[in-house]
Amino acid sequence: MKQREITAALYCRLSRDDGGDAESNSIGTQRDILTRHAREQGFFIHDEYVDDGWSGTNFERPQLLRLKSDIEEGKIGILLCKDLSRIGRNNALTAVFTEVFLTEHNVRLICLNDGIDTAVGENEIMGFKSILNEYYARDCSRKVRSARQNMAVKGQYAGSFAPYGYKKNPANKHHLVIDEEAAPVVRRMYEMAADGVNVNQISIYLAESHILTPNAYKSLMLGDKAIHYDPEYPYNWHGSTVKNILKNRVNIGEMVSHKQTTRSFKSQKLVHLPEEEWVTVTDTHEPIVSAVLFERAVKLISVKKRRNTLNDENIFAGLLVCYDCGHRLGFMKSATKIQPAWHYICSRYRHAGKIRDTHRTCTMHYIPHKGLFAEILARLQAIIAANMTVEDVLALLPDRQEPSKKAKKQLESLKRRDGELKHLIKRIFEREAFGDITSDTFAELYRGYLDERESNTKKIEMLEAELSAENRDKENAERFLEVVRKYAEPTELTRELLLDFVEKIEVHEATGERRKGTREQTLDIYYRFIGKLQGLGVSHKNREHVSL
Repeated sequence: MKQREITAALYCRLSRDDGGDAESNSIGTQRDILTRHAREQGFFIHDEYVDDGWSGTNFERPQLLRLKSDIEEGKIGILLCKDLSRIGRNNALTAVFTEVFLTEHNVRLICLNDGIDTAVGENEIMGFKSILNEYYARDCSRKVRSARQNMAVKGQYAGSFAPYGYKKNPANKHHLVIDEEAAPVVRRMYEMAADGVNVNQISIYLAESHILTPNAYKSLMLGDKAIHYDPEYPYNWHGSTVKNILKNRVNIGEMVSHKQTTRSFKSQKLVHLPEEEWVTVTDTHEPIVSAVLFERAVKLISVKKRRNTLNDENIFAGLLVCYDCGHRLGFMKSATKIQPAWHYICSRYRHAGKIRDTHRTCTMHYIPHKGLFAEILARLQAIIAANMTVEDVLALLPDRQEPSKKAKKQLESLKRRDGELKHLIKRIFEREAFGDITSDTFAELYRGYLDERESNTKKIEMLEAELSAENRDKENAERFLEVVRKYAEPTELTRELLLDFVEKIEVHEATGERRKGTREQTLDIYYRFIGKLQGLGVSHKNREHVSL
């Protein structure tokens, strides 16, 4: 007998997808079982290959790759593992490895607990076991996703480290409490940003004040040695760090989760999700700053400040948007020597015009500052004077739909069916174990029930999102009214008033002619928290179309 034919490799793997079997599948247990069998059979052990902490759906595991390399070099004749799931939980890749790769290199596969030995019999059970292993991984993945989604919906914190300004509650690691040492620094950053100080200037102030950077603070003051920082520059703040802290909604008591996911349980590559799919839960912990201060600071740090030739303040900076192309409107002086007057035009039109007219991709969207100033002030005065309630605001929201009774009944039906499917899956496992159904029937039923559960889960998530929209509208309306209550009867339009009320103003191209008195221009105002309002009279008529 050739030496290679009795030379065995011991392969062990363990990861979180082993669930409750982790103890019986521990690396030590696997090693003992395989070593004992190799000695009993008189096999020579070439080496051990251990992938600890690697998912069975991943076939790029370092020790598995080393094993394949040694097999290709002809060093191994037998591969020993505790069961087929140690090789992998991806049915297709497991089949390629066991039935193609090992066969081509004449390697005998022995899976002790599954009774598989490719040197003995046809081993028909191997294909079925591989399918079950993949279904098990899929089911574990679904449970992990469900647990994470449940944490997100409950507003529980799942990060490894608490964000700067907070600490993890010693009694509950998923709940944040304010760090009394760092929170004042965060609060000061928001106050500076709300006063118009940019993030780079804030970072310089923090450095000159010898405020430790977040990483240095966690390491030196909180004793977290796992955090790395440059000991020579513990106060070296960066504008990007300041910006990330200021934009983090955790500072107003909100928890934003589900920002990224994986495409499937077979791939660990992270995919960033669009913002509308994020899960946001309010009032999960004590806020460091108010929502009003937060929104104002974030708005200001996103607006670039440029001086104009007369040093006049552009109170609409960052708020005016071209309705047709989405570009900002630029602040310009009218071409007159008598009395300079300011106006706004589409920046895309303006810059394209410098090349030649045929390259223009938008129109002027000209709007005079004086007329815009008066119009926006009139609209805000009307809102403040209206003394609206939450119900009044909700009635003015366009395209608002009440959740239907049909949707509620459908959600209840889907949840009942989901419970039935869980019971059915458990039943077919029991029937297959007692031999009441064949393996083929089991696989077909299991796949069908699993696919139906996946489909139902997506429908349930969509319906729950639809039914929670009404509550979000009410919360946003209340936040908007909190801003309204700050003001009595404003007689002047200020930058502070604008930023408190307005998210953006879309400017349409004007129609008609000024000389004939027919020029009108549509303004779409998007208010903070609630978006557009419709049907709110400003003076003698609805002022969506105005003469400017």
